[in-house]
Amino acid sequence: MKAYLKTSGRLELDELRQRLQEAEETLDAIRSGEVDALVVSGPAGEKVFTLEGAEHPYRVLVESMNEGAISLSKEGTILYCNSAFARMVGISLDQVMGHDVCEFVPSEDRDPIRKLIKQGLRESIRAEMTLLPSSGTCLPTQFSLNPVDLEGKPSIGVIVTDLSERKRQEEAEAAVRMRDEFLAIASHELRTPLSTLVLRLGLLERHAVSGDLNQVQASVNRAKDQTERMRRLVDRLLDVSQLASGKLKLELEQGDLGEVLKEVVERFSEVASNAKCELRLIAPSGGLSARIDKFRLDEAIGNVISNAIKYGAGKPVSVELKAKDGKAALVVQDRGIGIPAEDLTRVFGRFERTAVSHNYGGLGLGLYIAKQVIEQHDGSIRAENRSGGGARIVIELPLVKGTEAKAV
Repeated sequence: MKAYLKTSGRLELDELRQRLQEAEETLDAIRSGEVDALVVSGPAGEKVFTLEGAEHPYRVLVESMNEGAISLSKEGTILYCNSAFARMVGISLDQVMGHDVCEFVPSEDRDPIRKLIKQGLRESIRAEMTLLPSSGTCLPTQFSLNPVDLEGKPSIGVIVTDLSERKRQEEAEAAVRMRDEFLAIASHELRTPLSTLVLRLGLLERHAVSGDLNQVQASVNRAKDQTERMRRLVDRLLDVSQLASGKLKLELEQGDLGEVLKEVVERFSEVASNAKCELRLIAPSGGLSARIDKFRLDEAIGNVISNAIKYGAGKPVSVELKAKDGKAALVVQDRGIGIPAEDLTRVFGRFERTAVSHNYGGLGLGLYIAKQVIEQHDGSIRAENRSGGGARIVIELPLVKGTEAKAV
C-alpha cells in the first residue's frame, strides 16, 4: 500500500512539472511575439484570446502602409513583407516570403541590388530600383534600407516606394520644357527667313516700279531661297511628328550607297563653297548595295553633312564610304568646334543642341532625324571627337550579301 501511494505521488509530481514546463514555454513564446492568440478550453467550450502586445500597433501600421515593407536576411531572403509589397510584385504574400529579393527585379539589376544589401547591413541607404511584377511591366521604385537586429541576427528593414507617378510627372514636366524650348527655337528660326522674305518682296516691288529687271531677278532668287529654307524647316517638323507617332514608313529597295552619297555631296557643293569648305568625297569605284529608302537616306546623310559644314565652316569636310565586315561605313569629318565629350550621345536627341552650338542656330533636329532613319534601316550612328579638332559622325548600314567583295 505504501509503495502504491509513493508511485502515485511521483506520477502526479511529474505531471505537474510537465505542465509547468509547458506554461513557461507558452509564456516565453508570448514574450517573444511568436504567439498571437491563445485557445483556452473550458466548460463552455474553447475560447480564443487575441494577444495585443507592444508590437501589435506597429504590425497594424505596417500593414496599412501604402509603401511596401520587407525585412531581409543578410543573404537577401525575404523574411517578411506587407500586403503593399505583395501587390507591387503582383503575387500573394505566401509566395513572396522565403524567396530571394533578386527574383523580383530584372536580371540586369540583380548585381546592383546585392551590392545594395551588403551596404544596407552597415548603414542606412536609399537607391532607385526597378521591380519586375508578375505582369511583366517594370515598376520604378525607391528602396530605403536600414540595418536592424532580429533576434540577434543582422537583417535589413526596407521601405519600397512606388515612383511611377513621380516619374510620369517628371516626364510630363520635361515634355513641357521641351515644347517651350522648341517653340522658342522654331519661332526664331522661322522668323529669320520670313523677315528676309518680306524685305526681298519690298525690294522687288521697288525694282519692278523702276523697271530694273536684273535687280528684280536677283530679288526673286533671294526670295525663293528664303522660301525654300522655310519649306525645309516645316518638312523637318513634319518628319519629327511622323517619327514620334510611328507613322514614318520606309519604302525599301536595293540601291547603290555610293550613288546616293554622290548625289548628296553634289547637292551640298554650293553650300560648302559658300561656307568656304572644301567638300571631299572618298568612295570605292564598285557599287555597295543595301536595302534602302533612297529619299529618307538621302535626307539623313544630308543632315549629317549639313551639320559638318555649319560647324566646320572655313575648313575641309571629308565624306568617306567604305565596306567592312559586311557593313558599309560612312564617315563624315569636319575640323570645326567639335562636340563636348558629355554631349556625344545627347546630340542625337530631339531638339538637342550642345552648349557650344547655341550660337549657330537650328532646331536641333537634324541628327535626331538622321538617327531615327538610320536605325530604321537596321543601321547605327555615333558621334566621336576627331583627333586634331573637329567631330566625326560614323554611320554603319548592313550591305546586301556579296556586295563587299565587288567594291574596289
